Amino acid sequence: MEKNPKIDVIIVGAGPSGIACATVAARHGLKVLVIEKASKFGTKNVYGGAVYLESIKELFPKTYMNCPYETFLQKHNYVILNDKNSISITYENNENEKTSAIITRFAFDTFLANQAREEGVYFATETLVTSLIKKDNKIIGVKTETEEIYAPVTVIAEGFNSILLNKANLKKIPAPKSAILGVKETIRLGSDVIKERFQLKDNNGSMYEFFGGLHKEGEEPPFAMGFLYTFKNTVSLGVGVSMESLQKNKIRPYEYLNRLKNNEFVKKLIEGGELVEYSAHSIPEGGYNEMPELYGDGYLIVGDAANLVDSVHFEGTNLAIKSGIVAGETIVNAYKKKNFKKESLKNYKKKLYKTFVIKDLKTYRNVIPTLLKRKNSIFSYYPKKIDEFFKLWTTADNKGKKQGYRKFLLSFFKDRNLKELISDVISFVKCAIEAII
Repeated sequence: MEKNPKIDVIIVGAGPSGIACATVAARHGLKVLVIEKASKFGTKNVYGGAVYLESIKELFPKTYMNCPYETFLQKHNYVILNDKNSISITYENNENEKTSAIITRFAFDTFLANQAREEGVYFATETLVTSLIKKDNKIIGVKTETEEIYAPVTVIAEGFNSILLNKANLKKIPAPKSAILGVKETIRLGSDVIKERFQLKDNNGSMYEFFGGLHKEGEEPPFAMGFLYTFKNTVSLGVGVSMESLQKNKIRPYEYLNRLKNNEFVKKLIEGGELVEYSAHSIPEGGYNEMPELYGDGYLIVGDAANLVDSVHFEGTNLAIKSGIVAGETIVNAYKKKNFKKESLKNYKKKLYKTFVIKDLKTYRNVIPTLLKRKNSIFSYYPKKIDEFFKLWTTADNKGKKQGYRKFLLSFFKDRNLKELISDVISFVKCAIEAII
């Protein structure tokens, strides 16, 4: 790359959203510079993690299957945990459809970057952007530790904790209830053990979502969930905990992770494993209700920086890629008009609102707030009642079933007042109706 070149587009952050945007813009002849503070792609990203293939296919239709996927997701397991007991539901897709895969971000992001390079994208790694350059309330470039770089359009793709957006007053610092801290351990088990233990064949993988089982008697349950993904030789086991719960309960995140590891159900899954990595990462939880303004004079915001994460489905990467694609298309059209002002770049928001990204976020906009208000019910009360029901269903006391069922139903009104029960039902039904209508 020549010294002091003319840059058409600056993109801050070489994650999936930034690379997607860069690829689309470069495909149309624009000179694109992606600035990444890490030395290698994907190394600063903490990921569970599964990715859906449709957005990757849209970005790289000819080469998306060349991506170094670890496994293709075949089994989805949903597990309710109590102190010692568990209730699980497994959905197994045996139709041999490859719709989602488990990835490592280092390999995945490197693949995306290499594909983008072939399209003409320039990368500057190990480069820290310290601030956005403003002139007459318009973003005209970025300042790094060593120089100033100018371009008509700057795309912010640096992730949830966007220091640049906060410094430029383009995004509010998220409240604790709007942020999740994910902590994860990578545990080596070996490919043979994983295939036998999780009953997998060929290049198939499995994921688990865990509800409950993270608080002790007398403690307020955290707003948190656990997860596990199988890779070729390792599994990733982690929890995502609300920052609000961490502050209120004064319990460190790795303590919640240890509780998950020591649950009888989970302990069997990771038995004999060797810890090879521990990592942590913050994740946006506010979704549709807390998106910043997505565009302005001379700039666009994509991916996690724009809060484009569907927490209900643990879905972020494909939303990030799609937002990057739409941003790239918007920039191409802006160059055709030679107009990089707000009224031109607003087409990014208009187009994005017509995609699944905003439609899905809007569908689930009240789910997380509702669950936050009802976390005692979701993560403590109902898991216990479900456990009681299955214990009743699977045992015999030689006293007659009717008496046991009647006692179980009456316990709802003894353990919890009618007003709380009705309020729970109304809240859950309301969320379900909003998701359908």
